[in-house]
Amino acid sequence: MTDPHLSDAELTRYRERGWIVPDWQLPADLVAEMRAEYEALLARNPGLASDIILAPHQTTGGSMGVTGSERWLDFATHPGLIAIARQLIGDDIILWGTTLFGKPPLNGKETPWHQDGEYYPIEPLEVLTVWIPLDDVTPENGPMTFIPGSHKDRRLFRHSWIEGDDKTINLVCDAEHFDEAEAEPLILRAGQVSFHDVYMIHGSTANHTDKRRAAFIIRLMPATSFYNHARGAETGKKHPAQGYGTRPLHLVSGTDRAGNDFQIGHS
Repeated sequence: MTDPHLSDAELTRYRERGWIVPDWQLPADLVAEMRAEYEALLARNPGLASDIILAPHQTTGGSMGVTGSERWLDFATHPGLIAIARQLIGDDIILWGTTLFGKPPLNGKETPWHQDGEYYPIEPLEVLTVWIPLDDVTPENGPMTFIPGSHKDRRLFRHSWIEGDDKTINLVCDAEHFDEAEAEPLILRAGQVSFHDVYMIHGSTANHTDKRRAAFIIRLMPATSFYNHARGAETGKKHPAQGYGTRPLHLVSGTDRAGNDFQIGHS
């Protein structure tokens, strides 16, 4: 199969709206393998809640203590995904993170309106998020929802801390920075792929259905940016589960242009 290619119209749509869902999608047999690998991961880590599992591609799992597998790194670097990423952020690409959001049935937590990146130690901040549902996403099971065009200012808006263990995160984007009436849900079949900009305001409601809505997330950065592990270690004092100071970097396309450290985090 040839690598996918975004049309000029799709690239324009990404620049204007902040995300794109290409016509291309992952093969069904690969999605089935991802689901099986997810079940194996949960079985290996019975003490971890499935709402959010960080860095499953690390065999030691970083500071969350996840017993992961390198198969997630294989999934994250699928040639089709990287081909699309090259069109969106350039030929020089570093993979610096992966996440599994479980969104379990009946009690999957909400993710309030927010921007990614407030704690990312990436200078300058430029990240492409790849979002792959392992299960079909419906209007009822807590789809991710975007505010179109909210990425255009290329800045992080003010967030406030909102208490509550019914949320996956507690830093919430202040309502003055967006109009919730403009929100658009991301309704996808398992194996479809969404690519979105780090400055995009997004969130999701809780999953009140009797079916799981799991998704695999990949974090890519252009290799023209610098991942500052020292700054990540400082951030980690407040957010130790993230392991920002010890994240291993993987050059998955092109050349490193910013003097990044590819030794830290690799055993």
